[in-house]
Amino acid sequence: MEKQFVKDLKVGDKVKTLFGVVKKNFANYSPSSSKAPGQFLKLVLADATGNIEGRVWDGACDVAGLFDEGDIVMVEGYVSEYNGLQINIVNIKKYEDNVDLTLFQQSTSKDRKEMVKRFNELIQSVEDAYLKKLLLSIFNDKNTYWAFINSPAAQRIHHAYIGGLLEHSLEVAQICELIASEYKDIINRDLLITGALLHDIGKIKEYNFSSISFEMTDIGKLIGHLVIGKEMVDEKIREIPDFPKELQLSISHMIISHHGEKQWGSPEVPKTIEAFALFHSDLLSARLNQFSGLLNKHTDSESPWTPWDKFLERSAYMSNYSDGNLKENMNK
Repeated sequence: MEKQFVKDLKVGDKVKTLFGVVKKNFANYSPSSSKAPGQFLKLVLADATGNIEGRVWDGACDVAGLFDEGDIVMVEGYVSEYNGLQINIVNIKKYEDNVDLTLFQQSTSKDRKEMVKRFNELIQSVEDAYLKKLLLSIFNDKNTYWAFINSPAAQRIHHAYIGGLLEHSLEVAQICELIASEYKDIINRDLLITGALLHDIGKIKEYNFSSISFEMTDIGKLIGHLVIGKEMVDEKIREIPDFPKELQLSISHMIISHHGEKQWGSPEVPKTIEAFALFHSDLLSARLNQFSGLLNKHTDSESPWTPWDKFLERSAYMSNYSDGNLKENMNK
């Protein structure tokens, strides 16, 4: 049976293929529905080319227990459109045979070799002997390095794909480099770049990136990547003789405060200029990745507006000058 990929699906297509289950939950029928009060099963299905929503309208309770998030399932149904494409599912069951996981895990679209090269250049650009020794100590560890370049940066919101952690960390570091060049009189550039490269290092232990849905590990659920990352960095610092205590404190503060607000998961808000710059660089990378993903998923050629995105809390407008069309318009 030939695999049908998300990127190739269009309204009216019949579907009989394998997907990974990223998310599963029940939802109530809307008050305007013609159906009797009750619930349907909402799914987020995925393969290497993208995600698509799935709906089980009839017999939802009967099939919900047949599979879990993270499973590979055989799906039969047809594609319709309601705030984006979705599959109306008429049959679904767990697939028990072995599969190639790379068919179901999304990966960064960027050249990982080029990103690694740029990442290593940033490490080498750090002049402070203690900070460079710390970075080399962490990333010269083969297990840490392999996990770092393969991990996602999140489960769903931003950079949620293989290689996403490397891509996100590099973006944050490059934004920080621009900020440091503008505020070089008051920002410690080496400290800021080090914090940017290390701020999410704990995610290599927070997510199981051999799973379809990048499930959180036990330590990820119980401790979280901010504390995990601080502990990983502290452990390496203890191996470096005479590492300055003030420098260790600054790095620790950057890691635990980079979410910016306590209600966003930071134990403390940023209280140094390097931590403040890191927070905004991290947020910018994440939000632009979300916005870019929303634009890339837009398939309606009849409307310049994307479907509503609940995380960004808006629809996005695809202007004629977006998506590489500026040059084309200028030449008209």
